[in-house]
Amino acid sequence: MDRSRTREKWRYTCPNGHTDWDCTNNHVWCRGCRRQLEAGDEDISPEHWEIYDKQRDRYIPWSAVRLVHRRQRA
Repeated sequence: MDRSRTREKWRYTCPNGHTDWDCTNNHVWCRGCRRQLEAGDEDISPEHWEIYDKQRDRYIPWSAVRLVHRRQRA
């Protein structure tokens, strides 16, 4: 996944629909879910073990997620 491309950024979400997630060494961590938790929603966790592909209507396990990081030109 190349999340620097706008189209792909909006295609893949955390299970709660947020696009501001990132991979850690053993799970997906979502900033939007963390904000919801801090706002008092105790039923939500910022840690996930899969992401949702809206285009294909399926979940992708963390172990299959590969992010492409493009280098910015100076």
